[in-house]
Amino acid sequence: MFGFKKEIKKEDFWVDWQGNKVKLSIHHEHRKDSRVSLSKTGIRIRLPLLLPEFEKKQLIHKFITWAKERLDEKPHFHFDKFKKHQNQDELKLYDQSFVIVIQKIKVQKSFLSLKKGALVLVLDETLSENLLHPTISALLYKFIAKKYKPLIWQWLNDLNQQHQFGNLISMRMKNNSSNWGSCSNKGNINISARLLLAPKEVVEYVLIHELAHLKEQNHGANFWSLVEKACPNYEQHEKWLKNNAKHCVI
Repeated sequence: MFGFKKEIKKEDFWVDWQGNKVKLSIHHEHRKDSRVSLSKTGIRIRLPLLLPEFEKKQLIHKFITWAKERLDEKPHFHFDKFKKHQNQDELKLYDQSFVIVIQKIKVQKSFLSLKKGALVLVLDETLSENLLHPTISALLYKFIAKKYKPLIWQWLNDLNQQHQFGNLISMRMKNNSSNWGSCSNKGNINISARLLLAPKEVVEYVLIHELAHLKEQNHGANFWSLVEKACPNYEQHEKWLKNNAKHCVI
């Protein structure tokens, strides 16, 4: 009788991308499928333990190529995760702007309130410098997600009804910097809150882009044909996203 090894083997490497070193972690696990993901920490590949060696090499090469292509699409991968907002800064979203008012007083818990078009952030005066800007970013994200999630959901449904992409199940808004959006094969779409810092037509392009994945779960010719039909100027919007990614930070 043969037994399986209990331990999971992990290998760490570095991949060159545009003069940068990106960490590559390969996990050999008790699993049936293979997958790759990309985040601020680098590229992570998960492979079945019993996969033949030649198949592992083929998949690793394929996944690294995919990761580099994604990095080319989103150079903000190495940018700051949050912006260092100051008092009286302006938060410009695709449809309106808000003045940021920062007040530091003695409070048990920092909070945000909307008052006459201003986002008033009441912060605990004992908050350390290391936590100040992440706290501001988190409060702004919660405000954006609460206010705009219903609007983006309706927008997605209207576009889907217009272009008949597929079965849209749900939408979540995240405070992530690794992508503008994503779509699962189950019809669940994620949208980054920082996308709302882009112009309205660019926001709509990304929504169309993710909806197109309801039909095509890849970036092949059929996918781009769907996108172009719904958004003829998509290349212009792709260029805007690439050039302005570093400025779209909450």
